[in-house]
Amino acid sequence: MISRQELQYVSSMAQQVPYPGDDYAYDVINRLSQAMIIFKQKYDGKKYSLILSNGEEIVFEIKEKNLAHLLGVDFKAISNNENMKPVLFNILGFNEDEQFNSYMVLSRIVENGDKVIENDENGFNKILNYYKIMVKTSCFYTLAEFNEFNFGVINFDKDIYENTNTLGSRFMPSSTKFIFSQNDEALIPYCMMGLKYDNLTDVMIPETFIAPTNFPDYLYEQELLLPIQLLVNDDESLTKLMATPEEKIRILNLYKSIIQTYNTRSYINIFNDYETILRDNISYKKKIK
Repeated sequence: MISRQELQYVSSMAQQVPYPGDDYAYDVINRLSQAMIIFKQKYDGKKYSLILSNGEEIVFEIKEKNLAHLLGVDFKAISNNENMKPVLFNILGFNEDEQFNSYMVLSRIVENGDKVIENDENGFNKILNYYKIMVKTSCFYTLAEFNEFNFGVINFDKDIYENTNTLGSRFMPSSTKFIFSQNDEALIPYCMMGLKYDNLTDVMIPETFIAPTNFPDYLYEQELLLPIQLLVNDDESLTKLMATPEEKIRILNLYKSIIQTYNTRSYINIFNDYETILRDNISYKKKIK
């Protein structure tokens, strides 16, 4: 289980956090390796199109260049620091004149896990914040099962969040949609993926994975949307999935529970599709009584 102490380290630089011990460190390297496998299977070269309960359609994709950041590996801190050059050359095996990107660095970290851990244990020019990666990969795993329709969507207005959140904190990212799903952690019961619009590709891209301790603040007075349909396009095939009536009712019940438990004053925007499901569900219940 994730502890409060671990969560306090999530926003810190690798140099600022203590080494977590060998078992923890090797677990994190294995989690990065597994996340890369999931990426290749589920995201690489694929676009996800979501039809939502207000009639809106959003298209998003995770690219190789986004993955390291999403998983908590600080590519800029590793590549833009003169002091990190010995790490790049001696630990990760890059040549001085070699061009590399964030995905290549992520791959080399996984391939050279033993050397990375030995380097970080010695405390000199640490490469990884293991606590941050533990939380980020947990969210990545949680939000990888879109075909099960086990998620909701927040049509996020950051002005509302900044004016009403209990922590009084600003929201620095540019995400305008949050996809969230339940997480098996006591302190962070929900994981969220923030999406922002990318003008270059004309689609949305994941900007961040977060597991907030103040999750209800992200829903307070926000518009909530529910998934109706999912299309996965890899340029060779198009897979279309429709949420079943049972899945739709399950998501609605999840929203109902969240709103009642946390008093979020959220607005659920549902279109005719969900209204029909609710009407049919009420009629069905009346019949079995």
